[in-house]
Amino acid sequence: METTLSFSQKFSLHRAVPFLLVTTLFLLPMSSSGKSIGMALSVVAILLSPSYRSELASLFAKSWCKAALILFAIALLACFWSPANLSEKFFVVEKYSKLLYLPLLVVGFRDAKTRETGLHAFLFAIFITCALSILKFHGFLQSLAIDPDNVFRNHIITGFMVAFATYLSLLLAYRHQGLGGRIAYVLLAGIYSYQELFINIGRTGYVVYLLMMGILVLQLCSWRQAIAGILLIGSAFTLAYFKYPLINEHVNSIAKELNRYQNNDKNSAVGYRLQFHDFAHKLFNQHPIFGNGTGSFTYYFRTEKPVPAWGPKLLEPHNQYWLVAAEFGIVGFAALLFLFVSLIRASWQLNTTRAIAFAMLIPFLLGNLSDSLLFYSGSGYFFLLFMALCLGEQVRPAKEHRNTV
Repeated sequence: METTLSFSQKFSLHRAVPFLLVTTLFLLPMSSSGKSIGMALSVVAILLSPSYRSELASLFAKSWCKAALILFAIALLACFWSPANLSEKFFVVEKYSKLLYLPLLVVGFRDAKTRETGLHAFLFAIFITCALSILKFHGFLQSLAIDPDNVFRNHIITGFMVAFATYLSLLLAYRHQGLGGRIAYVLLAGIYSYQELFINIGRTGYVVYLLMMGILVLQLCSWRQAIAGILLIGSAFTLAYFKYPLINEHVNSIAKELNRYQNNDKNSAVGYRLQFHDFAHKLFNQHPIFGNGTGSFTYYFRTEKPVPAWGPKLLEPHNQYWLVAAEFGIVGFAALLFLFVSLIRASWQLNTTRAIAFAMLIPFLLGNLSDSLLFYSGSGYFFLLFMALCLGEQVRPAKEHRNTV
């Protein structure tokens, strides 16, 4: 009886892991709390399942796993020389603790069916997001207290996710064999593109969208076709820029704010970011080797008030690289680069998911120049979940190893 019960528990737990991971990807664009609950349950299920747990040891030898652990360890150690208070230190450590989930999630995504179902769950969630956004934008759903450009999350992460979903839809359309499926994926890409370009107010979304489309063209086309495709995408966006006032306004505002900054009018979206970067640079110069310590950026921004018009509270300088350099110095910055380089190398060794991995990596690396994407929960977990989904391709369940002996 006990043996039967034990087998039943293990079997149920083993089956629960794919369901929980797929559910987490579905909730990712729509609910921070739901994503956190799904993530926690997924991690617990993976740790309690012997089948998944047995695969973890082999991942600790991977360079990306070592890099993730090193960066988190630096965040812990840097607490000892930080002037920040305990709550500020704990807040930052908690942000970097998500790195510990990466090897667990990679193991969880070892099955191709889990990866495929997870991708479609994410696409369905983005479809719901865009459908609500479009309906609200055109005067429907007035009873719902939502903004069309950020239905569930802020416009920055929404823009990133919608751009990535557009890329995924077009990639799947290219790979799909049936005509009906291809049409469905292309229609999804059209809906996502409409929301991204004509409703979402985030300028980051435009940049990520164009970058994603450029990456897709380079991945699927020959060099001559890619050049023609990139020129076509650029021409289409240029036409939209001149024809649609919303796009024109968003693009022009960047140049206007840069001009204001050069004329010493620094209190704009772009101007604030540049001031934050300057302050982080100043902190880095104070302690370039080991940095000022965990949570020190928040502490010094609160005590020195370097940007009076902003106020005393700022968690990060809107740049992941300057944040790590200011708090962890050259040592931490090297660990961050080690992580990203290791992920690039691991992604290059993939087969089916290589294209998706690079479509996530490249925009994320560039996006960290204007926002601390790894630091924040929404964008950080978004990145880690999809990198884990891709890297899961390299994990072979134990029974497969036995069958090949």
